[in-house]
Amino acid sequence: MTHTKIQEENRKFIKELFDSQLPKHVKMVELFARDGIQHERKILPTETKVFFINQFSECGFDTVEVTNFAHPRWMPQFRDAEEVLRGIKRKPGVKYKCYAMTKRAFERAVKAKDEGLPVDICAFTISTTDEHCMRNANRTVEQFLKEIPTFVELCQGAGITIDMAIASVFGCPITGNWPWEKTTKKAMWLIEKGLEMGIKKFTPCDTTGEANPKEVYEFYCELHDRFPDADCHLAHFHDTRGMGLANTLAAILGGAEIVEASLGGLGGQPTFFADGIVPAGTGTLYTFSDLTGNCSTEDTLVMLDEMGVDTGVNIDRVLGLGRLLEWVLERDLRPYSTKSGRVLKKPLKWALQTSPDQFPFISWEHIPPYKQQWWCWPRE
Repeated sequence: MTHTKIQEENRKFIKELFDSQLPKHVKMVELFARDGIQHERKILPTETKVFFINQFSECGFDTVEVTNFAHPRWMPQFRDAEEVLRGIKRKPGVKYKCYAMTKRAFERAVKAKDEGLPVDICAFTISTTDEHCMRNANRTVEQFLKEIPTFVELCQGAGITIDMAIASVFGCPITGNWPWEKTTKKAMWLIEKGLEMGIKKFTPCDTTGEANPKEVYEFYCELHDRFPDADCHLAHFHDTRGMGLANTLAAILGGAEIVEASLGGLGGQPTFFADGIVPAGTGTLYTFSDLTGNCSTEDTLVMLDEMGVDTGVNIDRVLGLGRLLEWVLERDLRPYSTKSGRVLKKPLKWALQTSPDQFPFISWEHIPPYKQQWWCWPRE
């Protein structure tokens, strides 16, 4: 067979794959206010967190992560969890997601829900290996499994959807050379155990960027075959090794219907070894957030939009928020699209200016509590 003939057949196969497997729409989950900033060295003001969360609600995200009920000694970023929840302007149709890893944390989530605060989903993370689970949750997988029925009971009694997030699905960065088939098999087993316990929502995670597109596609195809009706077809990837977008696309082609990402590509993880050395980090436990960050919301949205996949999200507004985030954190962040913008299809009708008086057709407001910085977007 000639090289040209092979190319033609490959092109036909790839085109058929994209035409048949690329969906018209995916739902987006914004992780910034929880996963994104959980190990940021800068503690953001409560009103700044609330500002971004409310902006995400208006942007059209299906779900917005908002806080973590962890003990402030371990995660001081979330010492204001209930205050953040009280500041949220609930938008109909948007689900607000919190995190809890202990019975006490779930009890706080239930109390907040009983007070009428926006706690629609509460997630916890269990790992595929004991080593990772000990590092992340301070108990083995079997020890953790014994606690989960209590979490489920608390959430079901309060009308909260419980979400089992599964860490290190594509490999464990602590145990070393584990074959990915072993960790993905364990992830499938954990989903089965969760279903038996009454859990209906699952988040498989590429916790430290171990995945590659080939493995991702195979995993999500198998996930779809084994659990076609379960709420587990979700893409959550970290861009540690620059493969976040490629892995996200591979997951979508394999059947993922929901995509998680963080504004600014933020998100830190427990400290692991990089080339045999423990990297510098926030204290002694965590790496810098931008070393193991989530796939960026900005670049994910632009990629999907260019491929004709609708997300229902106002992309221009999100890109503006990404630029503001760099100002708030006082450093450059990963996303390319905040610097380059979208691929232009028509002339721009507006731009960020120095004075709100010049453009009355644009909405203007300050970024709390920073009175020296404006935020604007075109009125609908």
